[in-house]
Amino acid sequence: MARDKENRKSLKTRIAEFFSNIWSKILNWYRTSKFGAIMQKISWFIGYAFWPMAWIKARTFDKLRFDIQKKVVSIIFLLPVMLGFVVFFAYPLITSLIYSFSTVRLSPEGVEILFNTFFSDADFSSKIFDNPLTDASILYNYSYALTIDAEFPVELLNTLGNTAADCAVITIFSLLIAVMLNGNFKGRAAARAIFFLPVIFNSEAVSAALVNSPLTNPNEDALTALFDMGQFMQGIGIPKFLITFLTGITDGIYDTISYSGIQILIFLTAIQSVPKHLYEAAKIEGATQYEMFWKITLPMVSAMIPTVVVYTVVDSYLRSSVNTVIATYANDSNYGVHAAMSWIYLGVVAAFLLVVLGILSKVVFYYDDKK
Repeated sequence: MARDKENRKSLKTRIAEFFSNIWSKILNWYRTSKFGAIMQKISWFIGYAFWPMAWIKARTFDKLRFDIQKKVVSIIFLLPVMLGFVVFFAYPLITSLIYSFSTVRLSPEGVEILFNTFFSDADFSSKIFDNPLTDASILYNYSYALTIDAEFPVELLNTLGNTAADCAVITIFSLLIAVMLNGNFKGRAAARAIFFLPVIFNSEAVSAALVNSPLTNPNEDALTALFDMGQFMQGIGIPKFLITFLTGITDGIYDTISYSGIQILIFLTAIQSVPKHLYEAAKIEGATQYEMFWKITLPMVSAMIPTVVVYTVVDSYLRSSVNTVIATYANDSNYGVHAAMSWIYLGVVAAFLLVVLGILSKVVFYYDDKK
């Protein structure tokens, strides 16, 4: 045993010495070559070029309180996103809002926007727009989406219910798996990779490759392909409502794991940033793992729950069946109703997020060791 330890130590030492020698050679080459001299001059130039900014920072930013400094840094990090939104998204967003109150026609001259002018389905089918509706209000496209179209309201309500269920199930599942993966056990790195693999398998390229797989066939998942649990439970006399509940859970296991990869990483990062001295103090006081989870881990990572919920809602928003219903109107060149449905969907999701985040803001704990 002692000899094995010496061999392992010597191997580690040889590896360390090998990379140390390589790094020393690189440094010596850098110091003696012309490249090093050029880089040094470039660094001096950059230092002189940014000296005014350093002077301004020393007299403004450095004199602010720490909490205000954090807000300023947050705004600086958000500036690229805000500029990108203004440059690339603001114009299409405003244009789609105008479309939702109009009829949009494609002509050889370009796109023609007939504001507050609407036509019947027969006019869109024949592509002849000569008889506008006289009794239609400016909200006709919105009224059409909610009262005339038979699929959109149903799919919208189903999506809202599924999103609420996904937020609860995925958040709880991700937190529990993150706590488990944060434990000290053999094969922890492999376990983390396994739970993140579904995120890769959900990519478009892999989904196309697995198009004939039972995992991607909505009528036959992997569990059903091997064993029909519903038929088995029905055969042993279990009530139908209980069979429906249990089979619904098992059918959703793959989806839950597939959509939880990023959320697990978020919670795992939050757990690893919890100060270790809190757990050490709790152990000295005789706290159990169960008590440390509820008294330390959950409060300390609760600040990440809104982030996880927002990501889950956005992910559900992108893969919702409502998008298919909305896309049919774009394919039929009815861009007014298409835009109105999109804005209704966006409004419902935004309202749902505001309600959920408002509730979470009452229970989230923000820890700041600088105060």
